[in-house]
Amino acid sequence: MHRTAVATTLGKGFLAIRKAGHLCVATQTQNYSDYTSREKSMEVRLDVLKPGVRVLLVDQWIETGGTMRAAIQLVEKLGASVAGVAVVAIENTEGGKWIKENYKFSQCVPQELQAQIDGKYLDSFKIFNK
Repeated sequence: MHRTAVATTLGKGFLAIRKAGHLCVATQTQNYSDYTSREKSMEVRLDVLKPGVRVLLVDQWIETGGTMRAAIQLVEKLGASVAGVAVVAIENTEGGKWIKENYKFSQCVPQELQAQIDGKYLDSFKIFNK
């Protein structure tokens, strides 16, 4: 839901990259391994992403980077370019570091909380255990 809010706030269009098999138009598909190491496929409409189009990829969390990397490959395969990646948090895994090194990115998590993100447990979550 936050993806459409970002698009609306920026005054830009929104295009969903979906699990394969959910769109009823011509699509381009990309296979990938998700954070559980399961093999999956995603797809996007063929008639929207063209050379010269710049795309901001938005997601809630990047753990291993597999899903976001596949989305990047899908966008670039169609000739569009990735303007950046926006997420709540990017873990400092191999895949997360690759995204940070190769693309402009923005995350909501301040640097001083990165170690907690990487440990998958924010100190602020402790209040829910009481």
